[in-house]
Amino acid sequence: MPAPPERTEHPSLARIGTFSDGVFAIGITLLVLAIRIPHPTDADADRGLLSLLTEQWRSYLAFVLSFMVVGINWANHRVMFKTFASADNTLVWLNLVYLMVAVVFIPVPTAVLGAWLGDPRNEVVAAVFYGAVGAAGGLLYVLLWWYGAYVAKLTEISAQQRRALTIAWAPAPLVVALLTAVAFVSPTVAVAGYVAIVLVYVLPVPRLVALAQRRRRAPSSRRR
Repeated sequence: MPAPPERTEHPSLARIGTFSDGVFAIGITLLVLAIRIPHPTDADADRGLLSLLTEQWRSYLAFVLSFMVVGINWANHRVMFKTFASADNTLVWLNLVYLMVAVVFIPVPTAVLGAWLGDPRNEVVAAVFYGAVGAAGGLLYVLLWWYGAYVAKLTEISAQQRRALTIAWAPAPLVVALLTAVAFVSPTVAVAGYVAIVLVYVLPVPRLVALAQRRRRAPSSRRR
């Protein structure tokens, strides 16, 4: 039997995907600007290159953290838009707002966190600022998904698949918001929590949720 023809991507979705990929690429590249490159002509060059490089470990940590956050967002953004059969004007604007906060603006709190983490008087503000931007970006991602999947009904997947994606994505902004509250008490613990979230979402969370749902349904179907 001949293979079924592949579904042609909706022109609007193709343009949104191309534009979004470009924004992700630029945003993730700009993160590196938060790391200072020492030069022999700098006023503190006499301290030695090794010292100037190693003392920037907080900036390296913030860079890796945000690089992974943006990368995970990009990967899940692709998964989300693969489920859509078409796009409307509201989806376009929600996507733009999401990209503005979660991708384009993220180099700012990244630079702030790298510069001020460890400063006794200001690290709370730096950690809270980073977490607040992350929570806002996550919330906008969930809003984008909620609109496309439930309000405008643009998806071409089963109800079970849609539920699995919702369960996988919805808790993230809430957890980041809780960690942002923790940052008022302990910025170090909050940042460790931000790192832990990244480690969790490196895993194929939607796939794992869907697998857990199938296993949960299997015993009940056998009993019937």
